[in-house]
Amino acid sequence: MEVYDKYFIPVYKRIKLNITRAEGSYLYDGETPYLDMFSGLGVNVLGHGNRAIKKAVTEQTGRYMHISNYFRSEPAVELAEWICGNTFAGSVFFTNSGTEAMEAGLKIIRKHSSITGKKDIIVFSKAFHGRTSGSASLSEPDISSVYTETAVPGIVRLPFNSGESLSRIDKNTAGVVIETIQGQGGVNVADRNFLIRLRELTEREGALLFIDEIQSGMGRTGKFFAFENYGIVPDICAAAKGIGGGLPLGALLVSEKYSKILGPGEHGSTFGGNPVSCVAGLAAVRQITASGFLDAVTTKGQILHAGLMKLKEEYPDLIGRISGIGLMTGVEILKGSERLPGLFLQNGILVNMTCGNILRLLPPLTIGENELEVFLSVFGAVLKEIVMK
Repeated sequence: MEVYDKYFIPVYKRIKLNITRAEGSYLYDGETPYLDMFSGLGVNVLGHGNRAIKKAVTEQTGRYMHISNYFRSEPAVELAEWICGNTFAGSVFFTNSGTEAMEAGLKIIRKHSSITGKKDIIVFSKAFHGRTSGSASLSEPDISSVYTETAVPGIVRLPFNSGESLSRIDKNTAGVVIETIQGQGGVNVADRNFLIRLRELTEREGALLFIDEIQSGMGRTGKFFAFENYGIVPDICAAAKGIGGGLPLGALLVSEKYSKILGPGEHGSTFGGNPVSCVAGLAAVRQITASGFLDAVTTKGQILHAGLMKLKEEYPDLIGRISGIGLMTGVEILKGSERLPGLFLQNGILVNMTCGNILRLLPPLTIGENELEVFLSVFGAVLKEIVMK
């Protein structure tokens, strides 16, 4: 770890393990396995070492790894065709990350507003959309956005899940940006009536609805995109993390109506749509949408939720709110949250905390039911130790 302290800007609090390999739901420090309950912050949705993805990547690197977007790249075309044929999208723009997808969507809203004269962009409390100047402007101010909160003018922040606040959407609203499930903000699930009403109002006022599915998409909730649980369709959607099958890839999906807002030279990305990332992405989305896969995610989500509820009944003074859909789950830890990651680590499990005391669970979607039971058993032991000390 001294190497990281010496050569890297210290923006990460790293776990003191030396990961030598990864397979399935496990990371290995030498020969010691650790059950991975946050899968690269939601990136490794198909676990580690997925055979179909490795095969696709190996074959593509033998052809070419980068040719720039001045040329037609078959892998990018195939993935774009799949996305447009299986989602609401009329067109797609590939990026390297979710933050970049947010920036591209923000640019579409701003370009459209220059045509319509609408100026306001509505965002929500506890939102997190990235750490670049534009995406941080859309997020609730945190330590990463102190310097960038006002980088984008016209931002109007409303309380999340407040139906009354939606009256603020009016003829001056250019766009609304929202997460179906807030990840970094504490795994806060949008209320059904709130999100449906939001879609109704944006359609009525001609405002673009931009949904951030960076963390909640790619099958995480038992649907390909979390907004499908609500029966709505956005105008724009940002996807990333799991879409690259473990490689850097993001995508901005745009409905047919707004597909031509940006023209040549108005946006771009040197590595966006990298062919190696795109073949990995195509292998990933095909597996996620294979028969029975998302049903299994739903089942495993129910097993996890039921187990957590039992622990809450047993330790009501330690566990508060439990939230989420499918295999995107948040557990509020009322006491001892600062000890939780270390205690799990001692028991061979890797977990992630957000908002200080929210245990954020984002396991691989391929995790086995037996592995979920192992996690729940260890969680019980960890809670018992917190009570004892």
